[in-house]
Amino acid sequence: VVVVVVVKTKMMDKMLVLLLLISIFVHIGAQDFTRVNLSTVYGGDYGLKTVMHMGNTTTSAECESICAKMENCTSYDWSSGDQKGLQCRYTTECMIRTDGVWKPKEGHACKKVSGYKGIPPTPSPPPSPSPPPPPPPSPPAPPGALNVLFIIYDDLRVIHKAWQMNESVTPHFDELAQKSLIFDRAYCNQAVCGPSRASLLSGRRPDRTEMWNFVGGFRMTEGADNWNTMPEWFLKHGYYTAGTGKLFHPGDPKNFDPQSWSAGEYSGYFGQGSCPGGKQKPYTGCPVDITKHDPNTTFPDVKALNVAYGLLDNATKINKPWWIGVGFVKPHMPHVYPSHFQDLIPTPAVATNQYSPNGTNPIEWGDGAEGPANWEQPPADSVGISFKTAYYSAAAFSDSLLGELLQDVESKNFMDNTIIVLTADHGWGLGEHNHWIKYTNWETDARIPLLIRHPNKPSTWGQHTRAIVEHVDLYPTLAELAGVKVNSFSEESIDGKSYASLFDDPTGSGPNPGALTQYPRCCKNEVCDSFIEDKRCAYVNNTQFNYMGYSFRTDLDGKSWRYTQWCLWNTSSLRPIWPAVVPNNLTELYDHTGDMGMGHTYELFENENVAMQNPAVVTNLSLQMRVLVDDVLKLRGN
Repeated sequence: VVVVVVVKTKMMDKMLVLLLLISIFVHIGAQDFTRVNLSTVYGGDYGLKTVMHMGNTTTSAECESICAKMENCTSYDWSSGDQKGLQCRYTTECMIRTDGVWKPKEGHACKKVSGYKGIPPTPSPPPSPSPPPPPPPSPPAPPGALNVLFIIYDDLRVIHKAWQMNESVTPHFDELAQKSLIFDRAYCNQAVCGPSRASLLSGRRPDRTEMWNFVGGFRMTEGADNWNTMPEWFLKHGYYTAGTGKLFHPGDPKNFDPQSWSAGEYSGYFGQGSCPGGKQKPYTGCPVDITKHDPNTTFPDVKALNVAYGLLDNATKINKPWWIGVGFVKPHMPHVYPSHFQDLIPTPAVATNQYSPNGTNPIEWGDGAEGPANWEQPPADSVGISFKTAYYSAAAFSDSLLGELLQDVESKNFMDNTIIVLTADHGWGLGEHNHWIKYTNWETDARIPLLIRHPNKPSTWGQHTRAIVEHVDLYPTLAELAGVKVNSFSEESIDGKSYASLFDDPTGSGPNPGALTQYPRCCKNEVCDSFIEDKRCAYVNNTQFNYMGYSFRTDLDGKSWRYTQWCLWNTSSLRPIWPAVVPNNLTELYDHTGDMGMGHTYELFENENVAMQNPAVVTNLSLQMRVLVDDVLKLRGN
């Protein structure tokens, strides 16, 4: 309340007005904040329109200053770095809230500072929701329906001897490959955990789920509350469904989607793990002495395996087929593993192509700086070798758990009536193109390992198929192979198409003309002219994307290609703005002719962008890719 006092003396009147203006200026400029060393933005909050990503600031005071200057800002959230021995990838990011919500709690991997403008509200517990009505009983599964054991790894790229790659030690994967159909050209739909898993398990592409990063969850997309996920489809067709470890990404959907599971809840996620005894140095492994640290409490994958044993025990006691998912988190960082696995790994070689492909725009390399390299500056050989050794050691550890899991399946006499699928959420860079980790559309990141063991199709065991298949197709494929086929689009509006016919003829083609992978890019400035520094849009609203890169892996006229086009992003309709002219400086075309996906494939291919030399190929593949993307967007409908 401002009280204006009228004074007759002119001089006193002027002084009074001046003092009044000064007091108002001081009141506005000196905002009082309630500060805590906790986080107030996390999980599903990132998907709210009332949470805004403001970029990076050097200090929390700068983030606070941004909030102070914004009339609608009620609180801010800022990270200073790592904690608990975990790596914080969002250091110095400033987030603000405009909704008045204040619910501070400790961050997971990041040290946090939050501030509320003024006196924060007292949190009150939300009202208890009414219990939902019980679901209608599912019809029994059809006679002869097969069990499904779904095994998915986190960040595991194709490194196995099944593809003539010799630096890794994965004997149990290689043994399973000899009794499976081996897919040489299988691809994810986005090379990052959350969006890839949302797409795979929902059977819908990222442009349908609207999950391109870690903001929100796919069940928040219009109409998605009525979608059946892959395990939910099996549940509603008479199966016992259960899962443990990392299947869905935490938070997408909320609580690991209770409606997908027979028990009405998920059976346990145990995190990514941490290096016991202190902080792990970047890009090094953490070999653990298991005589001092109990594996049952130290390693999340051992915890998941122990739960999986219990789920398989349950399956022996029920008179119905089952779908059980097991998600191993290694070799995701941090690379933590029993020390003796590191002794198994031969010293790996550094990649021979530690440079960005000739003629390729830096937008593709994008946020490669999250790894040990800088733009066109590879790390020291010792750093790269250390990082690769840690990755291979973690993969060897998780492979040993695969062996234990398969042994339990066999001991329970499930091998003769169970389909076993083994895959990963996406690939991983190990120095090729001077790229480490993930987040690109390159073959290193888009290609994934895929084995499917069908107990009734022994003629496919140990056979390779060259068919191009996608993660989005796995849902209808497994449903058909198991005996609970998705009969029509109207029955379940998935984008994926079944490639079950490959189990009758592995030399056949995949169900689509090619594989579609995509990734967004965000800019630090309005001009958007410094792609080398750009972040991967991990925790920003999708209305803040600047570009979307679509990549199409296909064959054309006897040759094999990867075609990628980066498009401006329509922040209102959440659609690409296709360029009027191709090729252009944001076009990539890589010749994969002769690439059998074996041995040193990642070093031999995608080293030169040949888009400008092949305009007719670019025009053809551009039209094919646009039709595919536009058809997906028509199904989305908004």
